Amino acid sequence: MSIATTEVPAFILNAKHRCDSCSSSRAYVATVLSSSPALPNGGELLFCAHCFRKHAEALLPLLSAIVDETAQLVEHVRDDKHL
Repeated sequence: MSIATTEVPAFILNAKHRCDSCSSSRAYVATVLSSSPALPNGGELLFCAHCFRKHAEALLPLLSAIVDETAQLVEHVRDDKHL
């Protein structure tokens, strides 16, 4: 018995990556869309934390992979000695 695996692309999100929904915020979530008749090759979308939470319910059934780096937002706050 063989198990089919899907390779998840290696995402390294940085300050240059912008949200595909609002285009003004830094992207912290990378998604890979499953292939469908409308998108035979699938696709990728990047989201800021806010936009991903806003659209997650509709997106989740369409995704084959999610790379969620929103934990970095909390890490930055913890590392800030002024708080």
